[in-house]
Amino acid sequence: MNYSFIVIDDKEKDVEQLLKNLNGFVNYVCKGVANSVEDGISLTLEEQPNVIFLNSELKNESGFEIIKHAFPFFNQPPFVILVSEGEKDIKKAINHDVLFCLDKPIESKQLVIALTKFKKHFSATRHHLTIKDKIAHRIIRHQDILYIQSDSSYCHIHRINDKIVTVTKTLKEIESLLPNSFLRIHRSYIINTAYAEIINTTLKTITLHYRTSLFEVTEQSKIRLDESFTLKSVVLELPIGDIFLERVKQALLTFKLE
Repeated sequence: MNYSFIVIDDKEKDVEQLLKNLNGFVNYVCKGVANSVEDGISLTLEEQPNVIFLNSELKNESGFEIIKHAFPFFNQPPFVILVSEGEKDIKKAINHDVLFCLDKPIESKQLVIALTKFKKHFSATRHHLTIKDKIAHRIIRHQDILYIQSDSSYCHIHRINDKIVTVTKTLKEIESLLPNSFLRIHRSYIINTAYAEIINTTLKTITLHYRTSLFEVTEQSKIRLDESFTLKSVVLELPIGDIFLERVKQALLTFKLE
């Protein structure tokens, strides 16, 4: 999947360096550059990008004015990665729901972290996973995914309708495309926590439970069509890797107030 972005910064050399760094990320497409608040608002509304790289100071104006004036026109506003010098704008960034703050000069490692965080949050706003295969793009709803299993450079996406989709991606690549409702529990497994029912921290296993859209035929239902038809219930037990146990406990056994 491709992601669109714009850069709003009045420092020409910084813009050139940022674009050069972003050239290494083939799925990110630049839709334009602006160097003032007014032009930034226009570019944001015209291009409606997925992400904005925004300088907090633009020709003696505040870059946050773009968020204030442009974002009310969006049902789902772009994600903002703030680019600034120092930590003086951290508080303002938090108040404006900025996704990530990058300090100048931008380090490649920090840029990778920022883009990874963006993809994670972007996926959370969608309700499906888009996978490209040899034929076309395949759309799989998050709620239809039970778990994902790694097989070397392939991944098998197990759906609740008992069908499996195999894709040429690593588990790490798939993980970066999924929202927080999915959890890595093992080197070879990611689960949909919506179907997690039992966690055994002693045996290091997790049990998934779901009801399929398939009917289970009982002896009575063979005689007549009535309420004796029931949805087939499936229970599946998967291992929890040693290095993932603490993460699983924190994610599923710790009560958190949102």
